[in-house]
Amino acid sequence: MKTPRKSRTWALPLVALMTAGLAVTGATPASADVSFSASGLTASVDGTSVTASVKVASDAAALVRQVGICVRDANGGNEDFPKWGRTWLNSDGRTLTVSGDLPSGTYTYWACVLDEGAWYQAGSRESFTVGGGSASPAPAVSAGGSSMPVGNLSGWRQIFTEDFRTDQAEGRFPGVYAANWKSYDGFPDTHKNGWYNQDIISVHDGYLDMRLHSKNGMPQGAAPIPLLDDSGKVTGQTYGRYSVRFKADKLPDYGMGWLLWPTSGNWNDGEIDFPEGDLGKTIHGYNHCLGNPSVNCAIVETGVPFAGGWHTATLEWTPSRITFILDGVTYRTTTKSVPSKPMQWVLQTASAGTPADSTAGHVLIDWVSIYAWNGA
Repeated sequence: MKTPRKSRTWALPLVALMTAGLAVTGATPASADVSFSASGLTASVDGTSVTASVKVASDAAALVRQVGICVRDANGGNEDFPKWGRTWLNSDGRTLTVSGDLPSGTYTYWACVLDEGAWYQAGSRESFTVGGGSASPAPAVSAGGSSMPVGNLSGWRQIFTEDFRTDQAEGRFPGVYAANWKSYDGFPDTHKNGWYNQDIISVHDGYLDMRLHSKNGMPQGAAPIPLLDDSGKVTGQTYGRYSVRFKADKLPDYGMGWLLWPTSGNWNDGEIDFPEGDLGKTIHGYNHCLGNPSVNCAIVETGVPFAGGWHTATLEWTPSRITFILDGVTYRTTTKSVPSKPMQWVLQTASAGTPADSTAGHVLIDWVSIYAWNGA
């Protein structure tokens, strides 16, 4: 996979180049769009020692802040190898070989580049397994690219999981999932350009599928809602960790607004959105100001396109902070305007503008995992 980053004008002072140990002579900073790519990603395991290698390139000369091989354990924990600091990349590429010791387990790894404060994936993701003092063959990775986390995490108690193992025909949702899910249905979407219609939801091949399209000139969207208790009603909680693995087609003017919304229905009590944005563009996040929600107290710009592959988005909300995590990378933590009242999670997926009648495609959800904060 080739992952672009936004264009910018290079303006690094001479002292920064000298500190990084780079030769200034002949260096021509780039000012055009740059895309990163990777090839030859491999890993060998000897007991607990892992050595990984990859060649990372860019289609134009670029000085990046860090480049390396990112590693995540089965629960999404960060186990990265040491990374290279400020490094010039070009179309010839740079080959990295790094090593480290890891506990027994299965890991996902990929080439990663830090540029302008954002992490970018270069190339595909692969997996390896460490165990028993000897190498083990890597297990098959699901099409979703990452298995659903199961079990508590430090500071978090898992209260809800869903990996969609039972098929459900389009037009019948929630059906067999009625004990655990509801959905908006039968009223205009948030942008007032389309309609919430749970009939576009189906479950097949281990995924929840929202088939976005127009019907009689009206864009059709959906908003699945996980139920956190056995009351059959939509309820919220105060503080939590919300993770979802998803994949979206490139669908301009359709969008996501997956959000925490006040159980009170009072917007002044807060709103946290992640991921949010037009499915033809990049993934954003927002925290609305308490008491003045038309203003955003935190804005997250990942630079990562919605379309093109699987993503795992995680939103952590505690009494003191909100953290936005995408594909294992923390893009922002904010301590300003942190809500303190119960909120419910709604996966709003509908019009984000005025889609062309011919625009149609899918948003897939591989799994969902929700945690309660345990006060740690």
